[in-house]
Amino acid sequence: MTILAAVGLLLVGAFVKGILGLGLPMVAIPGLTLLVGLPQALAMCAIPVAVANAWQIWQFRGARSARGLLPRFVVAGGIGTAVGTWMLASVPSALLEVALAVMLVVYLVLRLANPGLRLGHLVARRLAPGVGLASGLLHGATGISGPIAVTFFHALRLPREDFILATGTMFLGFTVVQLPALAAAGILGSQAVVVGLLGLPAVAAGLMLGNIAARKVDTRLFDRLVLIVLAWTAATLIWRAVTEAGLV
Repeated sequence: MTILAAVGLLLVGAFVKGILGLGLPMVAIPGLTLLVGLPQALAMCAIPVAVANAWQIWQFRGARSARGLLPRFVVAGGIGTAVGTWMLASVPSALLEVALAVMLVVYLVLRLANPGLRLGHLVARRLAPGVGLASGLLHGATGISGPIAVTFFHALRLPREDFILATGTMFLGFTVVQLPALAAAGILGSQAVVVGLLGLPAVAAGLMLGNIAARKVDTRLFDRLVLIVLAWTAATLIWRAVTEAGLV
């Protein structure tokens, strides 16, 4: 049952990722968390997420506009991921998830109220290390760095190819750090590795279908779809916090 659920969630998440460059952990981790708990959900998704991002980095390797931000962002994020993975095993995440959901809602309201809202590249370069560190902490502790990182890159209003390269590089960097950290924390066991490997064909199929669907997505629709995924992430963070608190 768990394997079938994991494969189905990875397929849907990879389809969304094929279109937008994000969505795999945002779709798969909340669903699996309800079945096996957050630590095991992170472990099961780690290998599929790494493979999917490596593929998209290769696919969009020619994109250039965000490259100046990425080294400092990813290095700081890797440090944050290692610390956040330790927090996963020792710190309750419900309050953190609610705070992140509120932050996402604020960003969405600002974007809807001011559609022209944009973060300049000069300011973004200065903010990159701090945002990267915060994103890595979140990724290690909850498996979903989108509330901070994707919001940051989305505010730059990058073209689709550049956006996917930036988020893919970030997610891969975080996951490369997270895999040994999960193993060292005793969370990444043989069962999680097997489930992750079994899910790879579903990830490949989802990415392929997403790439096909992306041909019909123009810049305006792409921007709206990213906002929808961010709204979905806010909702899942609130649901996870409520569930962890035992309120449902």
